[in-house]
Amino acid sequence: MNDNTIIRQGTPNILVVDDTPANLQLLIGMLKKHHYEIRSAINGELALQAARNDPPDLILLDINMPVMNGYEVCRRLKDDDTTKDIPVIFLSALSEPMDKIKAFSVGGVDYITKPFQFEEVKARVETHLTLKAAREFLKDKNLFLENMFSRFVSPKVLETMKQRPIGEFLKMERRELTVLFADLRGFTSLANEVTPEDVQETLNSFLEVMVARLADADGMVDKFLGDGFMALFGAPFRQEDHARRGLDAAIAIQQAHLQWIEERTSKGRPWRPMGVGVATGETVVGTYGTRKLMEYTALGHAVNLASRLCSAAKAGEILTMAQTVEQAVLPGEGADQVLAAVSFAIESKGLLSFKNILAPVEVFSISKKPTA
Repeated sequence: MNDNTIIRQGTPNILVVDDTPANLQLLIGMLKKHHYEIRSAINGELALQAARNDPPDLILLDINMPVMNGYEVCRRLKDDDTTKDIPVIFLSALSEPMDKIKAFSVGGVDYITKPFQFEEVKARVETHLTLKAAREFLKDKNLFLENMFSRFVSPKVLETMKQRPIGEFLKMERRELTVLFADLRGFTSLANEVTPEDVQETLNSFLEVMVARLADADGMVDKFLGDGFMALFGAPFRQEDHARRGLDAAIAIQQAHLQWIEERTSKGRPWRPMGVGVATGETVVGTYGTRKLMEYTALGHAVNLASRLCSAAKAGEILTMAQTVEQAVLPGEGADQVLAAVSFAIESKGLLSFKNILAPVEVFSISKKPTA
Protein backbone atom coordinates (compact mmCIF):
# COMPACT_ATOMS: atom_id res chain seq x y z
CA MET A 1 0.00 0.00 0.00
CA ASN A 2 1.42 3.41 -0.98
CA ASP A 3 0.25 6.64 0.61
CA ASN A 4 1.34 8.64 -2.40
CA THR A 5 -1.00 6.88 -4.83
CA ILE A 6 -4.77 6.71 -4.41
CA ILE A 7 -6.19 3.69 -6.23
CA ARG A 8 -9.94 3.31 -6.67
CA GLN A 9 -11.18 -0.24 -6.44
CA GLY A 10 -13.57 -1.19 -9.26
CA THR A 11 -15.45 1.01 -11.70
CA PRO A 12 -16.91 4.23 -10.22
CA ASN A 13 -20.68 4.15 -9.85
CA ILE A 14 -22.54 7.38 -10.65
CA LEU A 15 -26.21 8.17 -10.01
CA VAL A 16 -27.71 10.73 -12.45
CA VAL A 17 -30.91 12.43 -11.28
CA ASP A 18 -32.99 14.49 -13.73
CA ASP A 19 -36.71 14.60 -14.53
CA THR A 20 -36.06 15.25 -18.24
CA PRO A 21 -35.47 11.96 -20.14
CA ALA A 22 -33.43 13.71 -22.86
CA ASN A 23 -31.00 15.09 -20.28
CA LEU A 24 -30.65 11.66 -18.68
CA GLN A 25 -29.94 9.97 -21.99
CA LEU A 26 -27.34 12.60 -22.92
CA LEU A 27 -25.42 12.33 -19.65
CA ILE A 28 -25.66 8.55 -19.46
CA GLY A 29 -24.37 8.15 -23.00
CA MET A 30 -21.44 10.52 -22.42
CA LEU A 31 -20.41 8.99 -19.08
CA LYS A 32 -20.63 5.39 -20.25
CA LYS A 33 -18.09 6.18 -22.96
CA HIS A 34 -15.62 6.81 -20.17
CA HIS A 35 -16.31 3.46 -18.49
CA TYR A 36 -18.38 4.64 -15.54
CA GLU A 37 -21.24 2.54 -14.22
CA ILE A 38 -24.36 4.69 -14.51
CA ARG A 39 -27.74 4.52 -12.79
CA SER A 40 -30.51 7.03 -13.23
CA ALA A 41 -33.52 8.37 -11.34
CA ILE A 42 -36.28 10.63 -12.69
CA ASN A 43 -37.30 12.20 -9.38
CA GLY A 44 -36.07 12.92 -5.87
CA GLU A 45 -37.82 10.03 -4.11
CA LEU A 46 -36.40 7.46 -6.50
CA ALA A 47 -32.98 9.06 -6.16
CA LEU A 48 -33.05 8.79 -2.35
CA GLN A 49 -34.21 5.19 -2.53
CA ALA A 50 -31.48 4.25 -5.02
CA ALA A 51 -28.77 6.00 -2.99
CA ARG A 52 -29.81 4.29 0.26
CA ASN A 53 -30.14 0.82 -1.27
CA ASP A 54 -26.78 0.94 -3.04
CA PRO A 55 -24.77 4.11 -2.31
CA PRO A 56 -23.07 5.40 -5.47
CA ASP A 57 -19.62 6.97 -5.60
CA LEU A 58 -21.04 10.28 -6.86
CA ILE A 59 -24.41 11.89 -7.67
CA LEU A 60 -25.17 14.32 -10.50
CA LEU A 61 -28.33 16.13 -9.37
CA ASP A 62 -30.77 18.45 -11.13
CA ILE A 63 -32.50 21.16 -9.06
CA ASN A 64 -35.83 21.90 -10.73
CA MET A 65 -37.85 18.70 -10.33
CA PRO A 66 -41.51 18.20 -9.35
CA VAL A 67 -42.55 17.10 -5.82
CA MET A 68 -39.02 17.30 -4.41
CA ASN A 69 -36.36 19.65 -5.76
CA GLY A 70 -32.62 18.95 -5.80
CA TYR A 71 -31.92 21.07 -2.74
CA GLU A 72 -34.25 18.92 -0.62
CA VAL A 73 -32.82 15.71 -2.08
CA CYS A 74 -29.29 16.82 -1.17
CA ARG A 75 -30.34 17.90 2.32
CA ARG A 76 -31.90 14.49 3.00
CA LEU A 77 -28.85 12.71 1.63
CA LYS A 78 -26.62 14.62 4.05
CA ASP A 79 -28.94 13.88 6.99
CA ASP A 80 -28.67 10.13 6.40
CA ASP A 81 -25.58 8.32 7.76
CA THR A 82 -25.78 5.88 4.85
CA THR A 83 -25.49 8.57 2.18
CA LYS A 84 -23.98 11.64 3.86
CA ASP A 85 -20.48 11.09 2.44
CA ILE A 86 -21.57 10.77 -1.20
CA PRO A 87 -20.36 13.83 -3.16
CA VAL A 88 -23.20 15.66 -4.93
CA ILE A 89 -22.60 17.79 -8.04
CA PHE A 90 -25.53 19.99 -9.02
CA LEU A 91 -26.35 20.38 -12.73
CA SER A 92 -28.92 23.12 -13.29
CA ALA A 93 -30.08 25.82 -15.66
CA LEU A 94 -30.29 28.14 -12.62
CA SER A 95 -27.34 30.49 -12.84
CA GLU A 96 -27.88 33.15 -10.19
CA PRO A 97 -25.27 33.39 -7.39
CA MET A 98 -27.91 32.71 -4.72
CA ASP A 99 -28.82 29.42 -6.46
CA LYS A 100 -25.22 28.27 -6.22
CA ILE A 101 -24.87 29.48 -2.63
CA LYS A 102 -27.95 27.49 -1.64
CA ALA A 103 -26.59 24.39 -3.43
CA PHE A 104 -23.36 24.54 -1.44
CA SER A 105 -25.19 25.31 1.81
CA VAL A 106 -27.19 22.05 1.62
CA GLY A 107 -24.03 20.00 1.04
CA GLY A 108 -23.21 20.10 -2.66
CA VAL A 109 -19.51 19.86 -3.58
CA ASP A 110 -19.76 21.47 -7.01
CA TYR A 111 -22.15 23.29 -9.37
CA ILE A 112 -22.30 23.08 -13.16
CA THR A 113 -24.60 25.37 -15.13
CA LYS A 114 -26.64 24.07 -18.08
CA PRO A 115 -26.05 24.01 -20.96
CA PHE A 116 -22.77 22.37 -20.08
CA GLN A 117 -19.69 21.23 -21.96
CA PHE A 118 -19.12 17.56 -21.37
CA GLU A 119 -15.37 18.02 -20.94
CA GLU A 120 -16.18 20.22 -17.95
CA VAL A 121 -18.54 17.61 -16.51
CA LYS A 122 -15.94 14.88 -17.05
CA ALA A 123 -13.19 16.91 -15.39
CA ARG A 124 -15.28 17.76 -12.32
CA VAL A 125 -16.58 14.21 -11.98
CA GLU A 126 -13.04 12.85 -12.09
CA THR A 127 -11.84 15.42 -9.55
CA HIS A 128 -14.52 14.59 -7.00
CA LEU A 129 -14.20 10.84 -7.49
CA THR A 130 -10.47 11.18 -6.80
CA LEU A 131 -11.10 13.32 -3.72
CA LYS A 132 -13.62 10.78 -2.42
CA ALA A 133 -11.17 7.93 -2.98
CA ALA A 134 -8.49 9.89 -1.13
CA ARG A 135 -10.81 10.49 1.84
CA GLU A 136 -11.78 6.83 1.97
CA PHE A 137 -8.12 5.77 1.73
CA LEU A 138 -7.21 8.05 4.63
CA LYS A 139 -10.18 6.81 6.66
CA ASP A 140 -9.24 3.17 6.03
CA LYS A 141 -5.61 3.89 6.88
CA ASN A 142 -6.53 5.56 10.16
CA LEU A 143 -8.92 2.74 11.08
CA PHE A 144 -6.19 0.21 10.38
CA LEU A 145 -3.70 2.09 12.56
CA GLU A 146 -6.23 2.46 15.36
CA ASN A 147 -7.15 -1.22 15.24
CA MET A 148 -3.53 -2.35 15.05
CA PHE A 149 -1.81 0.09 17.40
CA SER A 150 -4.31 1.82 19.73
CA ARG A 151 -3.78 -0.94 22.32
CA PHE A 152 -0.03 -0.39 22.28
CA VAL A 153 0.75 3.32 21.95
CA SER A 154 -0.49 6.56 23.46
CA PRO A 155 -3.05 8.72 21.59
CA LYS A 156 -0.26 11.24 20.93
CA VAL A 157 1.91 8.61 19.23
CA LEU A 158 -1.07 7.29 17.27
CA GLU A 159 -1.83 10.77 15.89
CA THR A 160 1.82 11.08 14.80
CA MET A 161 1.57 7.72 13.04
CA LYS A 162 -1.47 8.89 11.08
CA GLN A 163 0.65 11.64 9.53
CA ARG A 164 3.20 9.17 8.16
CA PRO A 165 3.12 6.67 5.25
CA ILE A 166 1.38 3.48 6.31
CA GLY A 167 4.10 1.42 4.63
CA GLU A 168 6.43 2.57 7.38
CA PHE A 169 4.50 0.39 9.84
CA LEU A 170 3.59 -2.58 7.62
CA LYS A 171 6.90 -3.84 6.28
CA MET A 172 9.41 -5.86 8.27
CA GLU A 173 12.72 -3.97 8.35
CA ARG A 174 16.03 -3.99 10.17
CA ARG A 175 16.15 -1.24 12.76
CA GLU A 176 18.05 -0.50 15.95
CA LEU A 177 15.67 -0.37 18.92
CA THR A 178 15.69 -0.41 22.68
CA VAL A 179 13.59 -3.21 24.15
CA LEU A 180 12.24 -3.28 27.71
CA PHE A 181 10.90 -6.32 29.55
CA ALA A 182 9.31 -6.18 33.00
CA ASP A 183 7.54 -8.74 35.16
CA LEU A 184 6.39 -9.29 38.70
CA ARG A 185 8.45 -11.49 41.02
CA GLY A 186 6.72 -14.36 42.78
CA PHE A 187 3.43 -13.87 41.01
CA THR A 188 2.89 -17.61 40.48
CA SER A 189 2.87 -18.20 44.23
CA LEU A 190 0.56 -15.22 44.70
CA ALA A 191 -1.88 -16.72 42.18
CA ASN A 192 -2.06 -19.83 44.37
CA GLU A 193 -2.79 -17.78 47.49
CA VAL A 194 -5.60 -15.47 46.36
CA THR A 195 -8.83 -15.78 44.40
CA PRO A 196 -8.89 -15.58 40.58
CA GLU A 197 -10.73 -12.27 40.93
CA ASP A 198 -7.88 -10.90 43.05
CA VAL A 199 -5.34 -12.13 40.50
CA GLN A 200 -7.17 -10.32 37.72
CA GLU A 201 -7.59 -7.13 39.77
CA THR A 202 -3.90 -7.13 40.73
CA LEU A 203 -2.69 -7.56 37.16
CA ASN A 204 -5.08 -4.97 35.76
CA SER A 205 -4.08 -2.45 38.43
CA PHE A 206 -0.36 -3.12 37.85
CA LEU A 207 -0.58 -2.84 34.05
CA GLU A 208 -2.71 0.31 34.21
CA VAL A 209 0.11 2.08 36.07
CA MET A 210 2.84 0.68 33.80
CA VAL A 211 1.14 1.58 30.51
CA ALA A 212 0.59 5.17 31.67
CA ARG A 213 4.29 5.64 32.47
CA LEU A 214 5.38 4.07 29.18
CA ALA A 215 3.03 6.39 27.31
CA ASP A 216 4.73 9.36 28.98
CA ALA A 217 8.01 8.21 27.38
CA ASP A 218 6.32 7.59 23.98
CA GLY A 219 7.10 3.90 24.31
CA MET A 220 5.09 1.16 22.62
CA VAL A 221 3.65 -1.71 24.66
CA ASP A 222 4.39 -4.56 22.28
CA LYS A 223 2.56 -7.23 24.25
CA PHE A 224 1.40 -8.33 27.69
CA LEU A 225 3.08 -11.49 28.98
CA GLY A 226 1.01 -12.84 31.85
CA ASP A 227 2.41 -10.96 34.83
CA GLY A 228 4.67 -8.75 32.70
CA PHE A 229 5.05 -6.96 29.39
CA MET A 230 7.40 -6.10 26.53
CA ALA A 231 7.85 -2.50 25.33
CA LEU A 232 9.71 -0.93 22.40
CA PHE A 233 11.46 2.41 22.00
CA GLY A 234 12.28 3.50 18.44
CA ALA A 235 9.15 1.84 17.00
CA PRO A 236 6.64 2.09 15.45
CA PHE A 237 8.32 5.34 14.34
CA ARG A 238 11.99 6.17 14.73
CA GLN A 239 13.33 7.85 17.87
CA GLU A 240 17.01 8.79 17.76
CA ASP A 241 17.10 8.85 21.58
CA HIS A 242 15.45 5.44 22.03
CA ALA A 243 18.14 4.22 24.47
CA ARG A 244 17.70 7.23 26.74
CA ARG A 245 13.92 6.90 26.56
CA GLY A 246 14.15 3.21 27.44
CA LEU A 247 16.26 3.77 30.55
CA ASP A 248 14.24 6.81 31.66
CA ALA A 249 11.07 4.73 31.24
CA ALA A 250 12.60 1.89 33.27
CA ILE A 251 13.31 4.31 36.12
CA ALA A 252 9.82 5.80 35.82
CA ILE A 253 8.01 2.47 35.95
CA GLN A 254 10.05 1.28 38.95
CA GLN A 255 9.29 4.52 40.80
CA ALA A 256 5.61 4.26 39.90
CA HIS A 257 5.66 0.62 40.96
CA LEU A 258 6.99 1.55 44.41
CA GLN A 259 4.13 4.01 44.81
CA TRP A 260 1.72 1.31 43.62
CA ILE A 261 3.07 -1.07 46.27
CA GLU A 262 2.59 1.55 48.99
CA GLU A 263 -1.00 2.16 47.92
CA ARG A 264 -1.74 -1.56 47.69
CA THR A 265 -0.22 -2.19 51.11
CA SER A 266 -2.26 0.57 52.73
CA LYS A 267 -5.43 -0.97 51.32
CA GLY A 268 -4.52 -4.56 52.17
CA ARG A 269 -4.43 -5.53 48.49
CA PRO A 270 -2.04 -8.11 46.94
CA TRP A 271 1.20 -6.94 45.31
CA ARG A 272 4.55 -8.22 44.12
CA PRO A 273 7.89 -6.48 43.35
CA MET A 274 9.10 -6.10 39.76
CA GLY A 275 12.29 -6.73 37.79
CA VAL A 276 13.19 -4.90 34.57
CA GLY A 277 15.58 -5.65 31.71
CA VAL A 278 16.56 -3.19 28.96
CA ALA A 279 18.66 -3.92 25.86
CA THR A 280 19.57 -2.04 22.68
CA GLY A 281 20.51 -3.52 19.32
CA GLU A 282 19.51 -4.24 15.77
CA THR A 283 16.17 -5.99 15.35
CA VAL A 284 13.71 -6.90 12.64
CA VAL A 285 10.54 -4.92 13.34
CA GLY A 286 7.15 -4.68 11.64
CA THR A 287 3.98 -6.69 11.09
CA TYR A 288 3.90 -10.41 10.50
CA GLY A 289 1.30 -13.16 10.60
CA THR A 290 -1.60 -14.16 8.37
CA ARG A 291 -4.13 -12.13 6.40
CA LYS A 292 -6.65 -12.60 9.21
CA LEU A 293 -4.33 -12.20 12.20
CA MET A 294 -1.35 -9.87 12.19
CA GLU A 295 0.93 -8.66 14.96
CA TYR A 296 3.39 -5.77 15.14
CA THR A 297 6.54 -6.73 17.03
CA ALA A 298 10.35 -6.81 17.06
CA LEU A 299 12.50 -9.91 16.72
CA GLY A 300 16.22 -10.37 17.29
CA HIS A 301 19.12 -10.57 19.74
CA ALA A 302 18.17 -7.39 21.62
CA VAL A 303 14.72 -8.81 22.34
CA ASN A 304 16.16 -12.07 23.68
CA LEU A 305 18.77 -10.25 25.78
CA ALA A 306 16.25 -7.83 27.31
CA SER A 307 14.15 -10.85 28.33
CA ARG A 308 17.18 -12.55 29.91
CA LEU A 309 18.18 -9.37 31.75
CA CYS A 310 14.65 -9.05 33.10
CA SER A 311 14.73 -12.63 34.39
CA ALA A 312 18.09 -12.01 36.08
CA ALA A 313 17.02 -8.74 37.72
CA LYS A 314 16.28 -8.90 41.42
CA ALA A 315 13.10 -7.47 42.90
CA GLY A 316 13.11 -3.72 42.30
CA GLU A 317 16.19 -3.89 40.05
CA ILE A 318 16.81 -2.67 36.48
CA LEU A 319 19.50 -4.45 34.45
CA THR A 320 20.83 -3.24 31.12
CA MET A 321 23.82 -3.57 28.79
CA ALA A 322 26.80 -1.43 27.81
CA GLN A 323 25.39 -0.39 24.42
CA THR A 324 22.22 0.98 26.01
CA VAL A 325 24.17 2.95 28.62
CA GLU A 326 26.59 4.34 26.01
CA GLN A 327 23.80 5.47 23.67
CA ALA A 328 21.86 7.05 26.51
CA VAL A 329 24.73 9.50 27.03
CA LEU A 330 24.51 12.64 24.93
CA PRO A 331 26.87 12.65 21.88
CA GLY A 332 30.28 14.14 22.56
CA GLU A 333 30.33 13.46 26.28
CA GLY A 334 33.22 11.55 27.80
CA ALA A 335 33.12 8.74 30.31
CA ASP A 336 33.72 11.15 33.20
CA GLN A 337 30.57 13.05 32.28
CA VAL A 338 28.18 10.10 32.19
CA LEU A 339 26.76 10.46 35.69
CA ALA A 340 26.27 14.21 35.26
CA ALA A 341 24.53 13.77 31.91
CA VAL A 342 21.89 11.22 32.80
CA SER A 343 19.06 11.01 35.31
CA PHE A 344 20.08 7.61 36.69
CA ALA A 345 22.90 6.03 38.66
CA ILE A 346 24.94 3.27 37.00
CA GLU A 347 26.62 0.32 38.68
CA SER A 348 28.61 -2.32 36.80
CA LYS A 349 27.70 -5.94 37.53
CA GLY A 350 30.57 -7.30 35.43
CA LEU A 351 30.30 -9.94 32.70
CA LEU A 352 27.33 -12.29 33.02
CA SER A 353 26.35 -15.31 30.95
CA PHE A 354 22.78 -16.00 29.89
CA LYS A 355 21.01 -19.00 28.42
CA ASN A 356 20.97 -18.97 24.59
CA ILE A 357 23.19 -15.84 24.52
CA LEU A 358 26.49 -16.95 22.95
CA ALA A 359 28.95 -14.59 24.66
CA PRO A 360 29.05 -13.12 28.18
CA VAL A 361 27.46 -9.66 28.42
CA GLU A 362 28.67 -6.67 30.42
CA VAL A 363 25.70 -5.84 32.62
CA PHE A 364 24.86 -2.66 34.49
CA SER A 365 22.34 -2.00 37.24
CA ILE A 366 20.40 1.25 36.78
CA SER A 367 18.68 3.17 39.56
CA LYS A 368 17.26 6.63 40.14
CA LYS A 369 20.05 9.12 40.80
CA PRO A 370 19.91 10.41 44.39
CA THR A 371 18.91 14.05 44.64
CA ALA A 372 21.58 16.43 45.95
